[in-house]
Amino acid sequence: MSPISVAVVDDDPVELVLLTEIAAEVSPETVLTGFSSVEAFVQEQVQQFALVLLDRRIPPYRDYSETLPMLADAGYDKRVALMTAHDPGLEIGDYPFSITGPVDKLDLLKPDVLKAVLTASPLPRRW
Repeated sequence: MSPISVAVVDDDPVELVLLTEIAAEVSPETVLTGFSSVEAFVQEQVQQFALVLLDRRIPPYRDYSETLPMLADAGYDKRVALMTAHDPGLEIGDYPFSITGPVDKLDLLKPDVLKAVLTASPLPRRW
C-alpha cells in the first residue's frame, strides 16, 4: 500500500508527536508532516497531502474563517479535518475541499476516532 501524506497544521509540536504515535498503530501507511503555521503549509506543494489536520486557533488567527480561505487560495482541494479544543459553532462556508469536524483534539487521541478521520470513515457513534 502506498503512503498516505497528512499535514498537521498546529503550533503545538506535542500534538504532532501524539498523533504520529497513534497513527502508526491505526494506519501504518500514514505519514504525518507537521507545520507550525498556515503560512508554512501553503508554501509547500499542498496537493501532496491527502488530508490536512487544521488547528482552529493557530496563531495569529482566531478561527477557521481566516485559515480555510488560505488553504483554498493555495489550491488545496482534498480533505480537511478541523481540530479544536473548543468548538464555537462557526459557520464554515463552501470550499473546494471536503471538511470533517470540528473534532475535539482529545477525541483525536482516541485510536478509533483518529482512524476514522484518517480513512474518511464515519466517526464512531460514541464520539
